[in-house]
Amino acid sequence: MQPPKIEIIPARPAVCRDQAAVLDVLVRIIPPVPEVHFLRPPINLGIVLDRSGSMTTERKMEHAREAAIFAVSQLLPTDRVSITIYDEVVETIAPSAPVVDKPGLVARIRGIMPRGSTDLHKGWAAGAEQVVRHVNWEGLNRVLLLSDGLANVGVTDPNTIRAEVAAMAKTRVSTSTLGVGKDYNEDLMEAMAEAGDGNYYYVEAAIQLADIFQTELNGLMATTSRDVGLRVETARRDVAVQVMNELERDPSGRLKLPNLVLGMPISILVRFTVPPQTGQPELCRFHLDWDEPGSESPGRRSQVVSLAMPAVPARQWSEMPIDPAVAEHVALHTAASARKEAIAALDRGDETTARVWLDKLRNVIANSPRTEEMTSEWNNMQETQSWLNQGQTGSARKAAHYQQHYRKSGRSTPPPK
Repeated sequence: MQPPKIEIIPARPAVCRDQAAVLDVLVRIIPPVPEVHFLRPPINLGIVLDRSGSMTTERKMEHAREAAIFAVSQLLPTDRVSITIYDEVVETIAPSAPVVDKPGLVARIRGIMPRGSTDLHKGWAAGAEQVVRHVNWEGLNRVLLLSDGLANVGVTDPNTIRAEVAAMAKTRVSTSTLGVGKDYNEDLMEAMAEAGDGNYYYVEAAIQLADIFQTELNGLMATTSRDVGLRVETARRDVAVQVMNELERDPSGRLKLPNLVLGMPISILVRFTVPPQTGQPELCRFHLDWDEPGSESPGRRSQVVSLAMPAVPARQWSEMPIDPAVAEHVALHTAASARKEAIAALDRGDETTARVWLDKLRNVIANSPRTEEMTSEWNNMQETQSWLNQGQTGSARKAAHYQQHYRKSGRSTPPPK
């Protein structure tokens, strides 16, 4: 398979000769287009479903069953699947096995009935154990956890749960989480997905579950690169670097990026403060590294792209037009900052301040070009304000949190809810 493509787009095509200047650079990582006969890697999936008593409302259990049945129907005999259900008791109703008896799996899923409390940690751990027993180093190993409530039985400390999910990710078993409705802990579910190198989904209405399961499976089947990392190396020590996305770093300082999925580029905005330059200096180098699932030649892949630009006088530099793609992402990150402050205000119970920050968000979007991305931001902002106007503070917080999660990861718009 071809390597990912790295596009480097500076806000201006030059650096400044006679004064320090701030230069924003958009780094766009585009997953490779596979060969015609691309065979997806095998999938080792553990489905973990909440069956606590609250799953009786809004037909959540019914839709969860149908979503799980859909997932099973999409898998191949070369894939593996297990199904674990939990309330205060955890049961693995289908141990991990190749997907060869789909009617039997469907019958077991249809027999799931809601009851009891929510031992989310124990349910996740049991599902992860099913996956890790049969981990496929050339394939994709994933726990898919669904919950509509708070972890209120067993281990409930978020830091402990996050640490265990992160440790499991190091064994190549990732975790994606689906929070359904108004009462689950979105901070915990997001933290589990981030620590587990997976995806986080906010499912506003249970009827959307089948679409979200399809989104997750499509992403797994179209994953071209995993354990993706990016390092930014400046040519001079006096060049300051600020990564605008809220990305985690490993101990070496490497930025941890989401897995690369066909058709889903990742955009990273980097802000450089550059002292006066001469000639046509190299500003920086971007080092990308990744694993390729299903590859016949295992091992890390990597590539390096450098950025060099001419130095021009300050007046000429300031008159250069700003690249529209970079300007759009600067606006998106400004909007993300306002949304983050609105979430913090909602957490304090301060709806007045939350509305002030949402108004600032509205102004940022209104004064930006109406691109597809900014239109999505506008619609998201309207949704959050609508929930707030209806007095649904929890839903407003969840909607804003979900939008913020996808913005900081470098993805474009979140999957549809």
